Amino acid sequence: MNENTVKKTTLFTVLNLIAYFVTLGVNSLGSSGFFAGNSQKDISDRYMTLISPAPFTFSIWGVIYTLVLVTLVYLFIKRKDANVSKLILLISPWFILSSLFNMAWIVAFSYEWIGISTILIIGLLFSLFLIIGKIYTHRFEVPSTLAGLSFTLYAAWVTIATVVNTGLLLVQQEWNGFGISYSIWTLIILGVAVAFVLAYMSKYKNAAFPLPLAWAFFGIYATYRSGEVNPELSMAIQGVLIAGIVIFLVAAVWRFIKNGKALFPRETV
Repeated sequence: MNENTVKKTTLFTVLNLIAYFVTLGVNSLGSSGFFAGNSQKDISDRYMTLISPAPFTFSIWGVIYTLVLVTLVYLFIKRKDANVSKLILLISPWFILSSLFNMAWIVAFSYEWIGISTILIIGLLFSLFLIIGKIYTHRFEVPSTLAGLSFTLYAAWVTIATVVNTGLLLVQQEWNGFGISYSIWTLIILGVAVAFVLAYMSKYKNAAFPLPLAWAFFGIYATYRSGEVNPELSMAIQGVLIAGIVIFLVAAVWRFIKNGKALFPRETV
């Protein structure tokens, strides 16, 4: 690698770490109620939906942020390696953008600007999908497993967070569902989520993508089992949630085996 490339990759890895820790700090402030006196949980409880996961489900953020940190540290340490350098240049601008969206979302959500927060979380989701798309496309040219796993879990979890955020917006706006009951809409949304995951996997062959969705479905199921929500068609919704969990787990295992026991296919598909 030439000197300019080394300088560029070094700068990106440092900026990535700065963006990560600032994002972590803003998230911590948001959780503590620093912004407008509201935590994310406060807002979620205020606009409870039929697809809101149980609070324990959000512990997955600890796993996601830990894996992302390990990835960023790895990129920093190995930044002079040609293949790692290519990965850094591929994903860093989008990671920094995703961090900006993440922080802005925390602030907007805390102030109950639910409409704005929905736009911001869609931006976050878009940037994360670009990252995992680039990793998948260049998987034979760059070290893809660690970064692929980290950002796949991140993107998949933000997928369900985007759906829930949109649901919160509809509750805030007192949307009438075009005369269709919320329970029916819940069944439709869950069915679409399952279909989307399977469609995504058929194109990108990503074995880890269904796992956060399975966890989210389990968290939603837990709210029903606890009696926190008990709408009409509750048993049907619980049945779809259980079926979704099974489908996601089977799909993840099947794809992992099909990929040659790897996150992504070992051969060109």
